[in-house]
Amino acid sequence: MTAEPKVDISVVILSYDRVDLLARTLAACIDPRTAPGVSYEIIIVDNHPDRLADPVAERMAARSKAPMSYLADAQRNISIVRNLGIKAARGRYVAFIDDDEAPEPNWLSELYHCMERTGADAAFGPKHPEFAAGHPPDWDPEGWRYTLDFQLPPDTPLHLFGRLRRKGKGLGSGNAAFRVATCLAGTEPFSVAFGDGNGEDTHLLFRLALAGRKFVWCPTAVVREYMEVERTKPQYLITRMKRGSQHYAASRIATSAHPRLMQARVAALGLAQFAVHLASYLVGGEWLAEESFDHRIGMAKGLGKLTWRAPIGFIDEKAG
Repeated sequence: MTAEPKVDISVVILSYDRVDLLARTLAACIDPRTAPGVSYEIIIVDNHPDRLADPVAERMAARSKAPMSYLADAQRNISIVRNLGIKAARGRYVAFIDDDEAPEPNWLSELYHCMERTGADAAFGPKHPEFAAGHPPDWDPEGWRYTLDFQLPPDTPLHLFGRLRRKGKGLGSGNAAFRVATCLAGTEPFSVAFGDGNGEDTHLLFRLALAGRKFVWCPTAVVREYMEVERTKPQYLITRMKRGSQHYAASRIATSAHPRLMQARVAALGLAQFAVHLASYLVGGEWLAEESFDHRIGMAKGLGKLTWRAPIGFIDEKAG
């Protein structure tokens, strides 16, 4: 039997129940501007027990210029479906994009050439919001809380435990490309133990960073992340920031060579963060302000580090 030919880069898209948004993502992925000779494929992995993405995948596959495959696993664990997509991938690189993100036409080519040019193990691009309401929420008029863009030159090395944390932003697997041989080898690249609440990518990135893998910034690989109205409510973001901080703490402790010491350090950081923002919240009068939430978000992030042992789970989201 002849082995299937390798491709240069595989695009893996996960879907649960946002099929309208998935169609938007696929429409932007099926005909990217790639350089001649650069081959790619698209792999959709459905995590819904009713296989909701199947009709969308079949319809879009008929329009795609590249091979498109559809896989499904009903177990509600994002690591399982990520690993399923990786196992099916034939590319030297795997690019992940979420089903609420639509890439710019040159997105895939920019990620690919960045990886080739730098020899990096992983490359990450900006995520800019597209608001369902047509504008950012009044309490965040610039949409900063919904934007991931470090404003760094191309190919800048990214240090996960340094400047990025001080910028108040973290990396994830959405809009990122990974070198399979150095980042995604093995039977369980994404830990299933961290896949029940979207903490699997934080855990993987910490492991890779501690192993000395090279991360770089690719500012020209841009995606537009769709923000439903529900996501623009302050309470949603407060909940999300707390949960992200729980993921940070749990992953930092689990990947540390000295977990007890790291647990103490994370607790001290969380306590300090909570206390500083609580004082500012009270003294500065944010509790009286209708459109100011900075310190409430800061308290949530501190509280997340203190409650990392609590069940985290998914935030229920539906496109609307």
